[in-house]
Amino acid sequence: MELHQLRYFVAVAETANFTRAAKRCFVSQPSLSQQIQKLEDELGQPLFDRLGRRAELTPAGRAFVARARRILLDVEDAARAVREQSGGGRVRLGLVPSVAPYLLPELLPRLAEAVPEAELEVSEDFRTFLAEQVVRGNLDAAVLSLPPDDRTLEAELLIAEPLLVAMPKAHSLAAKPDLSLHDLAGQPFILLGDSSSLALQTRRFFGDHDLGLAVVARCAQVKTLKTLVAAGIGLAIVPKMFVGRDKVPGIVYREMADAHPRRELMLVRHAERYHGRTEEAVAEALRKVCRDAFADPQPAAPS
Repeated sequence: MELHQLRYFVAVAETANFTRAAKRCFVSQPSLSQQIQKLEDELGQPLFDRLGRRAELTPAGRAFVARARRILLDVEDAARAVREQSGGGRVRLGLVPSVAPYLLPELLPRLAEAVPEAELEVSEDFRTFLAEQVVRGNLDAAVLSLPPDDRTLEAELLIAEPLLVAMPKAHSLAAKPDLSLHDLAGQPFILLGDSSSLALQTRRFFGDHDLGLAVVARCAQVKTLKTLVAAGIGLAIVPKMFVGRDKVPGIVYREMADAHPRRELMLVRHAERYHGRTEEAVAEALRKVCRDAFADPQPAAPS
């Protein structure tokens, strides 16, 4: 049994297709198929059901895939531990789109000063994909705004920040002394896309308080959401982190007097993986940035 055979097997398991797996592994499809066959012959069991272009794990394959990933992670961890002896190290960090544009400008300068030898590779994507990549070992850590469901992941709370109501400066509620939950009933709201954890949190908040949520627009980018709010299209529930950077004129950010929803940002890592010095340095920089730049619970002044 060879390491490259395990890599090919895991790639097919994750892509459900021999051709896509071969492209991922930078080998020809016949070569990959031959190595998978050799692995199956050695194990004495078929690992995949070949269903046309689709490859599905057999019961034996499902039993083997977690162990194969574990072996590959252990080998990678050993290599990282050796590389760190020379003082360097690469850290692959994932962030959700509602965090990346606000956290990275604070994190990168601090990291460059504190750990100049660190090589940070950043990926921006949605929560479920990032969590999956940490499980598979394709990311070392991720910053998520909802805790992951997978038990192989450990989550550390970085910050719990207030969720505010963003509204046009000319809105009738903008100058109301005490904004209440009742005031939000029937108001039009703008959400990020359904893959966004912030959209999920907004829906949960309205559901928990038995408020009907009238969605008038969905968008993929935070800047678009702010632009639509400023244009008077609707209101939005946003984290305090959204207020400081990427300012769009004409928006007021309000807290509610009778509800105090918060967003928890988590640093998520694989519970069984080696966390080297460089990765720990990145984690500590994240903790300090969240504590120093985003810990103030008071909403910013209207922009």
